[in-house]
Amino acid sequence: MTTQQHTQAVNPRANVFILVNLGCEALFVIDQRLKAQQIESDKSVQVIHDVISVLLEPKFIESLINGSVHSEAQLLTAEHCKFMLNDIATCSLMRLTETSMDKLWNLMTMVYKWQLFVSQHQHNLLDITFRHLDAINKLHPDAKRHMLIDFSKNTLLDFWNSCGEDQQLSIYRTNKAWLQCFNTKISLLIRLGFQAMDGSFINAMDQSHYLDYAKCIGENIYIKSSELAQQQQQEPNRMDQLAAQLSIGQTPLAAGEDLQPIDAGRFQKQFEQTFSHPLFVDLDNNATTQTQSNPNASGCEFVQLLTADSNPNPNINPEPTSSSGSGSVLNQQLIDLYSKMH
Repeated sequence: MTTQQHTQAVNPRANVFILVNLGCEALFVIDQRLKAQQIESDKSVQVIHDVISVLLEPKFIESLINGSVHSEAQLLTAEHCKFMLNDIATCSLMRLTETSMDKLWNLMTMVYKWQLFVSQHQHNLLDITFRHLDAINKLHPDAKRHMLIDFSKNTLLDFWNSCGEDQQLSIYRTNKAWLQCFNTKISLLIRLGFQAMDGSFINAMDQSHYLDYAKCIGENIYIKSSELAQQQQQEPNRMDQLAAQLSIGQTPLAAGEDLQPIDAGRFQKQFEQTFSHPLFVDLDNNATTQTQSNPNASGCEFVQLLTADSNPNPNINPEPTSSSGSGSVLNQQLIDLYSKMH
């Protein structure tokens, strides 16, 4: 293989990392929405376990890897990736409306894009991937999923090591380039001070909590955000803190001292952090839904669980069963789909 091929800007070997990382981000969101909608524990567990089993099905991961090194391999398009992740997310009792899938897609792509924006080295991609896998392992853990996640980590590590430094850099750059077309404003990222009002990410970080996120990019950002919000709620005299931040009540400037202009971006972030008020409402962990008061309300739920009367897919059993039934059919469909993409 030539040096030019090694350092190509678009490397199909990035496919497996794009899909696995976005799939893990989708699981974080789904877990939060299941909790917010107060779904029964056994059904929530089944949804999470089924999605993990399909996302990390060894034959599926192997097909992504083998397909990416094919002589005519192509990088997954956003449409192909979204289609596959929609099927993976709805492999169990859960169904997503088109609007819900769009919101889920915006969250998973933008959070992953921010993680790569914060990263500084190609090996950070593998770190992010492993943190993603470790984090989904904590979602209703059991022995079967633990073994599956360990197997996936070993498979990805072997693939990564087999690529060599040049290919690894190309895979890393391809992941970043693949995400550049997404520029959605996410209230969670804005509230944390990581995203500007125009959708771009902020380089200069002066928030005390920034390093807590940057040092462990790939972990469940929704759990971290929830913990931060709880800490903020426990802090007293928050109005006094806001007044201090805005220099209200301070002594007048000395004669001849120049007035300092207010940084509008910093003011906005301080305001949002003080009042925990999202400007752009999306379905992150702090958003509330009408389903808490009306579980049967349509059009406002992020995820809905199928019932015997509303099952649109006869291949998916709405009752709790093992994931081997519908999952195996879906896995084969995904493998067949990917094999036709070359």
